[in-house]
Amino acid sequence: MKKINWLDHLANLLVVILGITIAFYLESYKAEANNKAQEQKYLESLIKDLETDIEALDTLQQVNRMISNSIVTLSEATTGKPYKDNTQVRNDILTIQYNPPFVPQRTVYESIKSSGQIDKISDFEIRNEVIELYEQYYRGTNQYDEALNEHVRDFIKPYFMKNIRFTSRSTVADDFLRDAEFQNMIYAYRFLFTAKDEFYGEVKKRVEGVKEKLEEYLRKF
Repeated sequence: MKKINWLDHLANLLVVILGITIAFYLESYKAEANNKAQEQKYLESLIKDLETDIEALDTLQQVNRMISNSIVTLSEATTGKPYKDNTQVRNDILTIQYNPPFVPQRTVYESIKSSGQIDKISDFEIRNEVIELYEQYYRGTNQYDEALNEHVRDFIKPYFMKNIRFTSRSTVADDFLRDAEFQNMIYAYRFLFTAKDEFYGEVKKRVEGVKEKLEEYLRKF
């Protein structure tokens, strides 16, 4: 009977096991490296989108201040505070009909979400903050914009079409300022616009905070 060299068989088995282990490790390492590279790409793209959103919010806040000034001036005029220049009345009623919306950059986020790759952002807290920003804060700006657009469409513009009388190319009769319907309408608009403007400020701070955390996290790669 041939003697079996168990030591040789054991050595061969160990070589096979070691080879499989090394191959598995290398495959896992490669997969992890790919995941890290993909995560880094997502983070960089999200940061660029947030930078664009911050610039857009900066511009909108400046525009909103101009619109808000016109709303406040008109509402105060209904209580007797006189206009110094009748031309400004015309400018204000035109200004308050302009309500530019915030249109955030959502392409990268929606692409990550729809492809099921949102978990590629491995930090749980940061991932949740990104989701909250897009799903709650950005959705909130859209709701405010829609509410204001509806108010302008359903009340402001129809009222002006029926009641505003131009006395020249640059001036209008200001008798509408003493109309109770206009007073109620402009104060409702002032309340809505103030709430929107304050929320935009909160959103901007949130965007800046998320961007800062993404940049800090990216520096660890």
